[in-house]
Amino acid sequence: MEQPRLDIERKLTVQPELFLVVEDEERSTSARIIGTVMAGYDGHRGWLYYLATARSHRHQGIARSLVREAERLLLDMGCPKVQLMVREGNEEALGFYDDLGYERFSVSNTGRRLIVDA
Repeated sequence: MEQPRLDIERKLTVQPELFLVVEDEERSTSARIIGTVMAGYDGHRGWLYYLATARSHRHQGIARSLVREAERLLLDMGCPKVQLMVREGNEEALGFYDDLGYERFSVSNTGRRLIVDA
């Protein structure tokens, strides 16, 4: 099974209300996903993950709306701040978050996998 699919399945068992999906409303026969964001709140801070918009629907405000809705949901949970990680060199994403008022931090991230997905 692909990694994103496993991540989605896991998310749907923990705070599923913080997994947001936008579907193309113009398609009449089958829904087509055109945007997603996954958020989480651990009692200290909120996090955003997997923000994505279909290439065909970029620059229409979908990603901005998803971020703002995720922020609203986190705030409703009492979340005082939200953070996210952007891969080094992804200046387009960093610029997007700059425009939304996000502050850049100089930090080092470390991690360790507890479940190895095949």
